[in-house]
This record gives sequence, C-alpha cells and structure tokens, in this order.
Amino acid sequence: MKKMRGISLLNLVFFVPGILLSVFVWNDYNRYVGNVDDYLPTPKGVYALDEGKKAVGVFEKDLGEEQFTARLFDTATGNVLKEFVLDSDFSGELGPAVYQQGGVIIPTYNTSNGLRINFIRPSGEVEELARSTVHIPGGMGSGTYSWRGRLIVSGKTIGDALYLAQVKDGKLQIANFNNPDLLPARPVSVSEVHRSFENNQAVPIFSVSLKDDRTAFVSGILDKNGLPLVLLQNKEENTFEAEDRAGASFAKHFGFNNAKLVRENGDYPGKAVFYNAAKSEWGAAVPTPKPVYQAKVFLLNDQEVLIAGSTAEDELNGTVLGYVFNEKTGKYNDATDLLGKLSYEDLKGEDTGFHKEPDSDTLYYVNGEHAAAGFVNVKSREAQVFLGDQVRSWVVAESETRLSFSSFWNYVRQGSALVINWVVWLFIPFATFLSGALLPRLLQGTRSKKIAEGVALPGKIVGMRETGLFVNERPQVGFTVRFEDEGQVKEIEIKQVISYLNDIKVGDPVMISYNRKKNKAVFITEEDLKDMGQQPESGPEIVRNAVLRRIEPCGRVNRGQALQLHFTADGRDYAVPVVQPPGFEYRVGERASLALIQGTVRLYSYGNGGSFEHAEQISMEGEVLRVEEFPIAIGGRKLMLFEVMLTEGPERLRKINSLFVPKELPVKAGVVLPVTMRKDDYSKEVRLHRGKQGAAKVTAVQYAGTLGERPLATITAERGGVVYRITQTIEPVYGVEVGDDVWIAYDEASREAVIVNYSSI
Repeated sequence: MKKMRGISLLNLVFFVPGILLSVFVWNDYNRYVGNVDDYLPTPKGVYALDEGKKAVGVFEKDLGEEQFTARLFDTATGNVLKEFVLDSDFSGELGPAVYQQGGVIIPTYNTSNGLRINFIRPSGEVEELARSTVHIPGGMGSGTYSWRGRLIVSGKTIGDALYLAQVKDGKLQIANFNNPDLLPARPVSVSEVHRSFENNQAVPIFSVSLKDDRTAFVSGILDKNGLPLVLLQNKEENTFEAEDRAGASFAKHFGFNNAKLVRENGDYPGKAVFYNAAKSEWGAAVPTPKPVYQAKVFLLNDQEVLIAGSTAEDELNGTVLGYVFNEKTGKYNDATDLLGKLSYEDLKGEDTGFHKEPDSDTLYYVNGEHAAAGFVNVKSREAQVFLGDQVRSWVVAESETRLSFSSFWNYVRQGSALVINWVVWLFIPFATFLSGALLPRLLQGTRSKKIAEGVALPGKIVGMRETGLFVNERPQVGFTVRFEDEGQVKEIEIKQVISYLNDIKVGDPVMISYNRKKNKAVFITEEDLKDMGQQPESGPEIVRNAVLRRIEPCGRVNRGQALQLHFTADGRDYAVPVVQPPGFEYRVGERASLALIQGTVRLYSYGNGGSFEHAEQISMEGEVLRVEEFPIAIGGRKLMLFEVMLTEGPERLRKINSLFVPKELPVKAGVVLPVTMRKDDYSKEVRLHRGKQGAAKVTAVQYAGTLGERPLATITAERGGVVYRITQTIEPVYGVEVGDDVWIAYDEASREAVIVNYSSI
C-alpha cells in the first residue's frame, strides 16, 4: 500500500505537470510555426552577385560560436541555394569586401589562424585564399583596406615579419618587408600615410621606419612582380615633401594621373573636383551630365569612380543621383536608377561601399551598417536593392512553415522559458537520480572550465542584492563587481549562494576570472589560481633608461607638433607617438621610462619631470564627457582629445587629456576609464578649484620633462597685478606660451594656481 502511494505521489509531482507543460509547449509550437519570422537570425552583411540574380547573406554568430553562417540565395525566388560557414572568432565583425572575378571577397578573422580571406563565387563555391599566412595586429579596422577593387592588408606575421599583402584578380600576393632585396635596412614599423587610401594620393602609400633611422615610403599596391615600389626620404626634405615625391613616382609607374584626381571638395555646395596632387592645387569641378551636390566619391577600379550626391545644393531638399565616371576616357554612365533608391544618409555611412569590376556593366552596392545590398546594370538600367529584413525572411524554408521534426527542433533551440520548464520537468527524475553521485563533480568541472577560460583580475564589490532564490536555506546574492580590463573600467554581476555567516560587504576587494568573449565572470581564490596555473594580470611593464635615438615629424596639431619618438633600450627599439607643444623640446640622446601596456608603448616619464613611482598615487574613475578626433594617425594609433570628469568620493574634477589611441579601440562619450594621478597633484587641484577663478596672462613658462606624455611646466601668470605660480602638467595639443590669456583657479593667500581652460579652447 505504501509503495502504491509512493507511485501516485511521484505521478502527481512529476508526470502531471509534465503532461500539462507538454500541452502548453505543443500549442506554443503551433504559434511559432505561424510566426517564424520573429525567430530568424540577424544578417551581418549582404552582397549581391551575378548581376543581382543571387545574393550572399552572412548571419550573426550564435553565442559561443566561432563561425558565421552564410547562405547563397536566388533573389528571384528567395530560395536558399547553398549554406556554408565563414571562420571567425573576432568581435563578430566582417572586414571590407571587394568584388573580383565575378565573386565577392569577404575577410573575417580567427586569432589562431589569422585573417581568413573568403572568396565566394556565384556558384556558391568558397575558397579561403590566405591559408593561415596573413595576420593583422588588431581589429578588422586595423590593417585591412578596400581600394579600387583590391583588398590590401598590412601587418606582422606570427614571426614578427612586416608584410604587405594584396588580393587582385582573385589571387593573394604577399611581399615580405624583411626581404633584404626590398629595403636597405631592417624595417621596424609600418603605418599608413594619412588619407592616402582616400584619394589624397593617386596610389596609397605606407611609411616604413628603418633600423638605420631612415624612412622609406612604400606603395600600397604591388607591381606585376608582386613587389611594392620603394622610395627613400632624403635628408634635406621633410616628411610631406617625401610623401608627395613618392606619390608622383608611384602614380607614374602604375599609370595613374596624379595631376587629375577626382576628389570631394568640402566647400559649399560640395561638388566633385579635379585635384592636382603634384602641386596640391584644386582644379575645376567635374562636369557631370547633371549637377551633383554634396558629392561623395567612391573609387571603383583603376579607371572608374562613382560620383554620388544630391540633386539639390542642400541635400535635405533633393534626391540622390550619381554617375560612374571613367577617368581614362572621360565618359559617364548613369547610376541614378540604383542611387535613387537610397537616402543621402546611406551615402555618408562609413560602411557604405560601391564596387564595379573593369569592363563590367554592373555596379554593386554594399551597406554594412544596415546589412543591405543592391546593384544596377548601367546599360539596361535594371536596378534593385535588397534590405536586411528581406534577406532575413529568405532563411525560412518550406519545412519551417509547417509542422515537422525540423521546425520543432528549431523551435526547441530557441530556448523559451516554457520550453526550458518543460525540459526541466521531463528530466527532473533523471537529474535527481544522478545528482547525488555526479552533480558535485560536474559543478566543480564547470567552475574549473570557467576559471581556465577567463583572465584573473582584481576587483571591488560595489553593490549587493538578494535575488530571492534560496538553495538549502542559503540566499543567492547578486554581487556587482567593478574592475579594470584592457584600459577600461567595467562592471559585472556575479551571482553566488552565500552563508549568513559570510562577512561580505560593499567595498571588499575580490579576485575574479573574467571571460572577455562571453562577458561573464566567477569569483576565484588564490588556491584556484594555483590549481589552474594562472597569475593575476599585472600593471604596465616599465622599460627604464630608454635612449631617444631619432625624432620623426608627423604633422602639425594646433600649435603643437606631432612626433614619432624612436627609443632604444636593452637592444630593442620602441616607437612612441607624442605631441610636442611650443616651447618644449624632445632631444635626441635624452633618457626616458616607457610603459608597455598590453602591447602598446607609452611614455611613462621623460627628462626631469619626476615620476609616478616615487609619489603616493590615487586611482580614480574618469567618465568621458566629450571626444575630439584629430586627422593625425601614427603607427596604427589616432590622436584623440578627451574631456574627462574624474570622480573620487564626493569630489569631481574636470580634465582635458590627449592620447594616441589604437584605431580599433572604440572610445566615445560615456565610457569610464581608469585614471591615476599623484595624490598631491590631485589634492592641490581639488583645493584650488574650490576657490576663486578668473582670467590671467602668462608671463613666463619653463619645462622640466614630462609625466606620462604631458610636459610638466612651471608657469607664472599675472592677474590684477598679482603674480601666481602654476606647477602642473599641460595639455600639449593646446600648449602654453608667454602672452596667452588663460583661465585659472587660484588661491590669493598662497599665490598658487592651476589652469582650468587654455587660450586655444
């Protein structure tokens, strides 16, 4: 009798809820089949092929996956012709596409195997051209370029050999800069000459720093022998003169007209204009069949460009039109049948591209931001645009719209709350049976795996909340942990069951293992680190007594000068971009300390400016309020100016600071950055900001080296007949000179002051 009661109770507890949930799941599955569009994957990129008869859709990766799913569609019927995968484990981004040999080339990246150059033909055949031979230093925006139908890649191989690669006519060619027959000395670094890929020169150019302190300029495309052209900078010429000389020489060799480039003129109403790069002179407007205002110029191939823009001088009052212009023959083909389907905002997007192969009548359109594509036949005038939602709907096969095992399995894979409950109730008896013997081992193995997949980082508990869940009468708590990773302050929630006896409070330091790819973390102990053979990530590596061997000018920035400083220490070379303000001078032979931070070299201190190390420091959070980008890029890093609000307890302090930031690192307003200052400097600035403020005139400026990349200055400034003394680091982009009017915060008793705003702001 007791056995029968036990069986009845088991039926009541497990099987009855399981049957009810099965009914609910079946009804929900029927609704899923009727609304399958709501469950479709998101397209990351769409590319038209075969004169618009076919299209390739590349779809977002599933969580934890290391490959994109791509499908080839028949655009007339929407049928899936073929499905394949594109290998990638980097940020879920696609590289710049190019059209060659009737197909499309889509770069992706895998950190183990390098750049994957996927050549997709209209037949659905996919060929990977790179075969683990091409690596790039950072994100897809670093070192990969689409230029006149070519894919250009620059970077380092795994063995640190600098190279230039080109994909043309569906074939990959690689030129090794370490080849002694190519350059007269060993190359140290390579960087793109500013805007040379944007038609500032007829041929894109790279600047290569050599071991013997010379600079070589190298063509960004390869000749028929698979080699770039090389031109050495003369001692008597400056960088800009050498760039122009290289541009003229390379253009002549490759058959481009350097004196008649088609470029956008920023002057209202923004027409396309001929530009003489040899003389740096603007010429006449390009005489298009109909006026094109607020024009954008897209390089298509070695002979043609697309001039696209608005029918009205104010683009808000017009529609989009454009022409394919042949620079060799001077003839035009109207592309308005395609462009008229687009908005002017579509033209302005950074991820908007147009592609046309030589001797082809088809112009292709790609919009990476909105996952859209299109085409126009400039002879027949047939045109069409395929939007991401339309391509997304093509994924639905006939079996997905009716009851079938395939559609039911896809429904289950969506993992809705109802499905999860149903699966749980079906497997509770099985799980209960096994939990006593296997669950502890499984949990320990899962935790060890999570620790091994992450990086060990120190953090601080900044928030706690009860989730409402109790396990064995112990509460589960959601801990908000703040930590620093890759130069940014981040927060993450970690849920853990704790005992009421645990003395854990906000402000406690903790160690976590952070999985950057999944943005998840677990708490760890020192024993965990020992078991997994890990060590916590440490601060920057300091390179001391680095000797400044060479100074390379890189252009003006306001009143300052952008420089690339070349240091040597312990037999190694280091290149550091800085801005030198007026009155301050970096000198060859001087010594500095450098900081190596996750592969990036920064100036830690220079000259007699003092050091962070011998003073008490304070670590704070800085929220970026404003970002200004300058048209200066050195060694893969762009110069940006940040207005940051520092917070330490109740105190808030506004600072302005310029940095050379890696191109692939997204920094925008609202980002929180870690900031370190000498405690005495911070206390002084906070104290003075509480006092009076007003305008003052600078009467003297003296420098004593740098702290970081900011020169340390002693400044005297006069206000109302009273002289104030200012000792602080200054922002080199603005600089301070005798005669400047600056806005200061000052103390009338001590005659101390700090600069709040520079005269250049």
